[in-house]
Amino acid sequence: AEPAAFVRAMAEKTTLPEGAIYNAEALQLNDEVIDMLMLLDYETRFCTKELKPMSRAFFAYAAQNPAHQFKYFTQVVVWSLTLMKLQADWDEYDDPNTVITNMLVILKDCGVQVNAVPGKLKQGYGDSVCLVLHSLLREVLRRVGFEWGAPSYPDEGLADEAEVDSDAEIQSVGEDEMPGDGEEDDLMYQEEEVKKKGGDDDEDEDKGVLESSIDPKQWLLEVERVAPKLKIQLPTDSKEWRTHLQQTRGYKQVIETQFPNAKAQLEKLSGNLTNALERIRSKEAFINTQFDHRALDYRQQQEELAQVQTQYTERNEFVMSLQIELKNVSEELEVVKTEMEERSTTVTDTAPIVKMKESFKKLRADTRQLEVRIGVVSHTLMQAKLRQRPQENDRKQGLYKGAHDANNSDGDGDYDP
Repeated sequence: AEPAAFVRAMAEKTTLPEGAIYNAEALQLNDEVIDMLMLLDYETRFCTKELKPMSRAFFAYAAQNPAHQFKYFTQVVVWSLTLMKLQADWDEYDDPNTVITNMLVILKDCGVQVNAVPGKLKQGYGDSVCLVLHSLLREVLRRVGFEWGAPSYPDEGLADEAEVDSDAEIQSVGEDEMPGDGEEDDLMYQEEEVKKKGGDDDEDEDKGVLESSIDPKQWLLEVERVAPKLKIQLPTDSKEWRTHLQQTRGYKQVIETQFPNAKAQLEKLSGNLTNALERIRSKEAFINTQFDHRALDYRQQQEELAQVQTQYTERNEFVMSLQIELKNVSEELEVVKTEMEERSTTVTDTAPIVKMKESFKKLRADTRQLEVRIGVVSHTLMQAKLRQRPQENDRKQGLYKGAHDANNSDGDGDYDP
């Protein structure tokens, strides 16, 4: 039961996420990154409650939380830089593009050459992320002084592989068919005797050339049948590890041949640069001693200029306040002018007087007409009265004729009507 559980656990660990493509290079780099982090004791020196120890395929595929994966990547880089006594010039709240750009700059400054695209590093997983971490951790181990020792292999004999029956897993053995304790002991003694007899033959077979008795055509058919089930995509591009290994060996040979000449030229250039820097420093010290009083004058003038600028700002503020007051006063003056113009127009306007004069003329004409009419009416009344008076006189004469004659006879004089 234990081997079956182990196989099941390994199958669960190597199961790819949904929609992911098998990436052998990223898995290999991620596995080596985990090994190097274990050598640096990152589980106790780096991991926290939030940043827990990661799996061996953490940076090979996209995680369910991309933000946490990108944060884990940046924090590992920051911790690695602190091990090299370098300070990262970005914060966890900065923009991801800014973080990636600053990261590539500081990696280039500390000698870690990585051909990575910033857009792929922003994802937080993939070949570029694993390559950056791998190169950075190798540089950290080199600066820390860690050295890889030669591998020590245990001295074990070659074991013969037992033939596996494909039906053995399906058809289980019953309890009745299981051998008892005594039978097991007998079988063990018999196997030991057979081994003793055939020991010499086994040693000869181990030292001899291995020969296969399987038909190559059947072997190829079996490989074609099993290959799709393994879910492995064999890389055929230039990123395959064998081509990388060949390129690395070629680069190593080129470096070994070109490095001595380049080193001599660089040392010569370094000497020339140091001499030039010493001459520059001496000239700079001479210039500083010669122009020290000029520097003092310049500082004094700078202080005076600062004072003048402060005075200018104060006066400018005062002028601005006066301009604001002038603007307000001018607005009030415009209002007063408009009122005065309105009043002057009302005072100098003669139209009402002309109207009054015309009305007076009309009144005078009307009064004259009325006077004429009154005169005419009075004249007609006078004529009417004058016409009525003789008739009245005649009536009065008839009534008082006797009395009048009597009076006349008395000698009182004539009565003039």
